[in-house]
Amino acid sequence: MVRNIKLVLEYDGSTFFGFQRQPSQPTVQEALEKALSSFFDRKIKIAAASGRTDTGVHAEGQVVNFKTTSGRNIRQIQKGLNALLPAPVVVKEIKEVPLDFHARYNVKSKVYEYRIWNHPCRSPLLAKRVFHVPYSLNVAWMRQAAKYFLGKRDFRSFTSISAMKKERSCVRTIRQFRIKKQGHLLIFHVEADGFLYHMIRNMVGTLMEVGRSKRKPEEIKAILQSKDRRLAGMTAPSKGLTLLRVTY
Repeated sequence: MVRNIKLVLEYDGSTFFGFQRQPSQPTVQEALEKALSSFFDRKIKIAAASGRTDTGVHAEGQVVNFKTTSGRNIRQIQKGLNALLPAPVVVKEIKEVPLDFHARYNVKSKVYEYRIWNHPCRSPLLAKRVFHVPYSLNVAWMRQAAKYFLGKRDFRSFTSISAMKKERSCVRTIRQFRIKKQGHLLIFHVEADGFLYHMIRNMVGTLMEVGRSKRKPEEIKAILQSKDRRLAGMTAPSKGLTLLRVTY
């Protein structure tokens, strides 16, 4: 009997060239499929993943599913995979789900966090998970600017030109965009029904320019309306980005 198994993964993306398998490069998918094939003693590929995190991006709640005819206990599978996976990856949750569950197509929303260490000195302990910004940022202005991202919008100004050619639509709905300040740590908390390539990192890079008073908050509205990537800001580094959770 075929079973459909859902996994929730946590991983440090700093040692991987993204999630999706690539020729001659270490990826999370490659590590997971290698562990699955070893555990079940046959070649196994995942059926789907909730998204393809980029090189250097982390995850606390990446979701994948795979199918198997094995009758092994669900906890045995989790324990076995965690023994075989490299240290930067772990299966934190496992569950048997209906056969029609699809980790990508059934997604209702995704939550990402981008983290900035806003202090003159870098933090060695946080270095792999944050973008170090040594200059002062006007957080109130950034929060004001972030409100323009809320709702259903065309975000082609905040993705790459090559990605625009691949996407059927650049329209996404952002449900939450909060900027939390915890000491010197700034956390950009974003929930949407989906994201374009580099979308969050481009939004954060643009908000940083608002925070440095290089742009006014209301300029975000004009950038969105322009549908021109050249008018938006820099792409913030990948290491500050974490896929927090996926809802179905």
